[in-house]
Amino acid sequence: MERWITSMNQKKHWWLYVLLLFLGFAVGALLFTLRPTPALPVKESMSISTQNGNPRNTPVVQAVKKSGPAVVGITNKAYAKDYFNRTVQTGEGIGSGVIFDSRGYIVTNFHVIDGASELIVSLADGRSFPAQLVGGDPATDLAVVKIEATDLPVAILGDSDTLQIGEPAIAIGNPLG
Repeated sequence: MERWITSMNQKKHWWLYVLLLFLGFAVGALLFTLRPTPALPVKESMSISTQNGNPRNTPVVQAVKKSGPAVVGITNKAYAKDYFNRTVQTGEGIGSGVIFDSRGYIVTNFHVIDGASELIVSLADGRSFPAQLVGGDPATDLAVVKIEATDLPVAILGDSDTLQIGEPAIAIGNPLG
């Protein structure tokens, strides 16, 4: 019987050791996650270049400021004849485009102009002009429209031959017209 009691005491101690080991791991993990981490030094080459010392004036912000005036809203109006042979507006869509030529050429998506009876282009400066479809390709979802206007802002487009893998790309538009 004494042997059995000694064996039970050893088993009790064994569970105590496991419990202490588990608590040690838990406290160690907690201390490891709560330790302060030193800030890594930022190399000059890693910092975001800004203009005029304003950290919010990033290259993306600068690109949007330059290209923004060339972004236009395009309204697509569709008309049809009703039962009494009256012309009624049957639909309207809106989208965006970008002026890429000072003669009034604007690139947009084909789905923006698809089925249009009338196209109206609204410029960032508040002017609006009727537009004519020059051409479109539903397979690539691209279209070109033209407006008759002067003093048009033109977007400066990049050269895709000079792009490198991993460089950021910016899409600028006016999705609500």
